[in-house]
Amino acid sequence: MEETSREIGVFTPGKQYSGEIHIPNSTLRTTDIFNSANFFWKDPAEKSFNDALLMFNVTISIDGIRDFQKFDRVQIRQPNIIFFHDNFRALGNKEEKLRADVLKKKTQEEKKAIHLVTKMRVNSFFDIKGSFYGLFKGKSVQKYIPLSDVVLHEVSRQQDKWVKKQIPLPNNFMGINTTYIETCSFDG
Repeated sequence: MEETSREIGVFTPGKQYSGEIHIPNSTLRTTDIFNSANFFWKDPAEKSFNDALLMFNVTISIDGIRDFQKFDRVQIRQPNIIFFHDNFRALGNKEEKLRADVLKKKTQEEKKAIHLVTKMRVNSFFDIKGSFYGLFKGKSVQKYIPLSDVVLHEVSRQQDKWVKKQIPLPNNFMGINTTYIETCSFDG
């Protein structure tokens, strides 16, 4: 089995983790890895929690403090992950892209706009606008929903006022944990 690694970013309440994860093969989408029954572990003996994601070469950032702390390895429990992003610009070879185009035509999936607001955590929440393909109801049964064309804002209470800050994402992509979605609205 081909094993490799992928750079990702993971957001938990109040923190951002940047680092790498092991993946079983390079053609898997990060969303598929997060939606699988178990996260892939190169060495399962390292696992402390059944629902943990192992990241390595990790940097933790906290609002206002970039590169707060570095770790060789951390285990992040899946229920704490609000969303993730990756730097994976393109997936697969020509045949995989052709298969995806044929499937899109066959299912008649259209790109749809969505506006999400997450639950309040640590005096803040995320205001997310993006796009997805297919039926949202079908995607909402998954643990993570892939969104593209994402515009992400964190809205936080600072002293006696609310402050809205845009958070840039590589490739404007994210996978959001469905348990953190409080509201959604479909645009257009």
